[in-house]
Amino acid sequence: MSLIAGSLGVGKTSAINHLLMKMLDWLIIGAGVHGLHAAARLRRRGSTLRLLDPHPHPLAEWERRAEVLAMGHLRSPLDQDIDVGELSLHHFAEAQPRLEPGSFAGPCRAPSVALFRRHVEWVRGRLDLDALLERGLARSVELVEGGVRVESDRGSLTARRLIVAIGRPRTHVPAWAKAIGGPTLHVYDPEFDRSPPSGSVVVVGGGLSAAQLALRWAQLRPGATTLICRRPPLIAELDAAPRWAGPRWSWRFANFPLAGRVAMLDSELRRGSVPPRVAARLARAQRRGSLRVVFGEVTHTQREAAGLALSINGDPALRCDRLALATGFARGFEGVPLFDLTAQALGLARGPRATPLLDAALRWHPRIHVIGAAACLSLGPLAANIAGARLASARLEVLALP
Repeated sequence: MSLIAGSLGVGKTSAINHLLMKMLDWLIIGAGVHGLHAAARLRRRGSTLRLLDPHPHPLAEWERRAEVLAMGHLRSPLDQDIDVGELSLHHFAEAQPRLEPGSFAGPCRAPSVALFRRHVEWVRGRLDLDALLERGLARSVELVEGGVRVESDRGSLTARRLIVAIGRPRTHVPAWAKAIGGPTLHVYDPEFDRSPPSGSVVVVGGGLSAAQLALRWAQLRPGATTLICRRPPLIAELDAAPRWAGPRWSWRFANFPLAGRVAMLDSELRRGSVPPRVAARLARAQRRGSLRVVFGEVTHTQREAAGLALSINGDPALRCDRLALATGFARGFEGVPLFDLTAQALGLARGPRATPLLDAALRWHPRIHVIGAAACLSLGPLAANIAGARLASARLEVLALP
């Protein structure tokens, strides 16, 4: 029996029943794309639930990143959105009295960030999702009588079942960058300097985020912006083949041996790729002289009185006044406090790269489900995308919901 139940003493049974009556049906840790879509599905079913997130409103961190990168369009197709029904964003767009030019891009009709944001606000308002938000950073998870209790920096919440939807919390910071600012230089870090750059600037990274930031800074500092990447970026419309967005391939993936799933994630994810439209913008910026692209690897950096000096492949230093990292996220989940503490306290299994090992219903424990990037060994290459959010919620509806 749990500590809570054991401490009730006389009248324990009635006190436990009262506690169960007050419990939420579900608690979702994380109010990003995955948490918000799961909340929309559960809200439609009439479940009592809350979203626990440290930010002031749902999707706040996604919006911050989109603003920093001056992101024009999503990479996800038009048929992927956070609403409950199919093609909701498509129907929402059709209902608009007037759409701005460029509301869609590429053959998959990727929606503009502005259109996607308006649709998210419409969904949040229609389902009153903002009312579900409890601000706080989850610190620990423990089992209680009939449910799960989550302690946060602002209090505790108890629910019959828990969904962990925290995404990829750790950025990848190269070893050479740790002595000159480390994580705070990364575009995905909350402490990243969002002010307009001055002087000469360098962006390090080889994927879409690096390209977007370099193009934004090249507009602000034409002729004084350099993008450093190991090799020319792979050109691909999506970051994995479209088949991975469907439940059929997701189920097939889950039935492969564990080692095969890891190998397939590595081979199927198009890391360091950009859509053709972004590749064309990079080429135009280079032709105009507003952006310089250098292929190579940074091997050494040091601070000087006039700024930073970067050695590339051991060659003489390239100097700049400001540096940004757009080197993506760590592939694994080692060192993620919530996962580490929960696994240790409850004896939960973890697989390669410390990824939670889940069953078909995405259960890490009979009362704890995991979705988002950390469900990649169950859902496949698109687990971290909007497609993965929809796959996860559908899997929960089929296998886990009463």
